Amino acid sequence: MNNQVTKLYILIAFLCVLILVLGGYIAFDKLHKTKDVTNNSSNSNNNLVSKLDNTKDWVYDAEYTKNVTTNSYSTYYDETYYAKDIVVPYININSSYANTANKEIKTIFDDAIKSYNEGVNDKITYVDECGYQKYVNNNSLSVLLTYGVGATDIVHPEYYTYNIDLKTGNQLSYEELYNIAGLNSSNIDTIVENAITKIMKDRLKNFENQEDGSYPNGTNFNTYNTQSINNYKNSVSNNTLKYFLSNDGKLNIIVKLSIPAGTGQLDTIITVE
Repeated sequence: MNNQVTKLYILIAFLCVLILVLGGYIAFDKLHKTKDVTNNSSNSNNNLVSKLDNTKDWVYDAEYTKNVTTNSYSTYYDETYYAKDIVVPYININSSYANTANKEIKTIFDDAIKSYNEGVNDKITYVDECGYQKYVNNNSLSVLLTYGVGATDIVHPEYYTYNIDLKTGNQLSYEELYNIAGLNSSNIDTIVENAITKIMKDRLKNFENQEDGSYPNGTNFNTYNTQSINNYKNSVSNNTLKYFLSNDGKLNIIVKLSIPAGTGQLDTIITVE
């Protein structure tokens, strides 16, 4: 009987030790995995360019002082404009390119405030739009700033684009960006030309196939479509093309379309797909 009790005690002790060993192993394994996740997360963050302010997003509303004489005013056209609607981005990235971009954006902001104050005085000038959109696709950041000033009912806004590699802080070239969008050097020109032609047909549908002199003498649809395509090609060759990736990862370019009316040239955002 005593031997049986002794054996029972030994078995119980053995099971307790086994439970303790297994518990320790599980705890150690969880701790090890937690450390691995933490280290991986840290390494992932270290792969990205540093921010100027870690408490804020990659892009946020620039906190520039608006030196305006009044917060709102009405023009002779009975339209009211507000200083609060003048908003420009601040790119929160510690890089040379981001610094250069922020300086240009500050110049645009200063010009918008100047135009706003002119409108307060002459009741004619107005800032039709001064705002931005930001898009993040994996490790790329695109910022689109739209700025338009008018003194009539017709406003042709200007577009400014900034594209940054979030790993390096450097500017993403046109080729780098359209590669991210799934395009390549062998098909990009054809796809863009098709996109331009498609939007030109829509813009000039009231002129197409008419014989009543709607087009200026000696011109037709092909005249303006070819000019628009050439405008794109020239902007690529002289490195002035503006482009960005939208949230859906699609390439967008800004092309000066040629039209047989008004100013004859109109900056237009074209989605390439």
